[in-house]
Amino acid sequence: MFKGLIRSLVAVSLGVFVSLPAMAVQVEELFKSERLVPDQSAEQRSAAVKDGLEEVLIRVSGHRETLEHNSVQALLQQAESYLAQFSYKVNAQSEQKPYRLNMQFDGPSLIKALSNAQLSVWGGNRPSVLTWLAIQGPNGRFIVNSENNPLLAEVFEAEAKRRGVPLVLPLLDLEDERLVSVSDIWGQFSDRISAASVRYSPDAVYSGRFYRSSSGWNAHWQLQVGSQRQVIRLQADQVRELFAKSADALAEVLAEKYAVIVSGANSGDYAFKVVGLKSVADYAKLNHYLNSLQVVGRVEVARVDETSVAYRVALKGAVSQFLSVLALDSYLEPDHSGFEGVEQSFFWRP
Repeated sequence: MFKGLIRSLVAVSLGVFVSLPAMAVQVEELFKSERLVPDQSAEQRSAAVKDGLEEVLIRVSGHRETLEHNSVQALLQQAESYLAQFSYKVNAQSEQKPYRLNMQFDGPSLIKALSNAQLSVWGGNRPSVLTWLAIQGPNGRFIVNSENNPLLAEVFEAEAKRRGVPLVLPLLDLEDERLVSVSDIWGQFSDRISAASVRYSPDAVYSGRFYRSSSGWNAHWQLQVGSQRQVIRLQADQVRELFAKSADALAEVLAEKYAVIVSGANSGDYAFKVVGLKSVADYAKLNHYLNSLQVVGRVEVARVDETSVAYRVALKGAVSQFLSVLALDSYLEPDHSGFEGVEQSFFWRP
């Protein structure tokens, strides 16, 4: 019966809208920016809009080098034409810049511009990053979190927000203290950090240390996404700059994994099958999900049988990026029990 119902819906269900529960973190306000300005003149607004658009383009593409592209430079010269709306608010904290300019840019137009230039686009569904940071201060080492170090936490969270990265800082409650210590973070003992991270269910873990040397502030990070680990070393004159560089480096690495080049051309097809669908509603949700992925250009149902549905998708990016997005969202869990050369199978986990 299920097989018959599925076949009857193949022709129409790809366009059905079905709400899906959020996985990873849905980052809002990707196309918003704000700048402090000395007045509300057109000249000041024009300069601020260009700066704001640069920030948005880096956030949405995932890469700072996007600004170096000739077409993006031309786009920036017409920055105000991409401004959907703006407003001013009084900024009582500064006499030199008493106004805050809030800007909302035209998202679809910017995505189209990036796509036409064959530049990457990083969607709003992004990995949550649990961050363990130990700092060597005047009175010893400490772990940064919102309760114990609110000012440092605020700086780090603001820098991560600038790049569109959902940063999570640990609670440092009794449970955390039982599982991990500042020495574990400082020494980057992966087993201890991983054990303490489980309760937060993060998509990635960013653990590191800040310390001063004769050359300034230094950072030594380790980023773990799934089974992959990467070491990141940074240096800056001031600690705030080191927070900014740490957020930038994190975003750049994640964008390499999750941002895709959205163009009109397909880079190749990928065939797979899905098992575990229990109802027509499951089937409709799965089709809606696959069609919502930026890396997917076209979805085709290749066959339907009593236990599975086989798909062929035309990709706008690499297969590895498609698989990374599936792993991030967790709707489709790969079956690793198959044999090499056999069609990849996934379990549906709504």
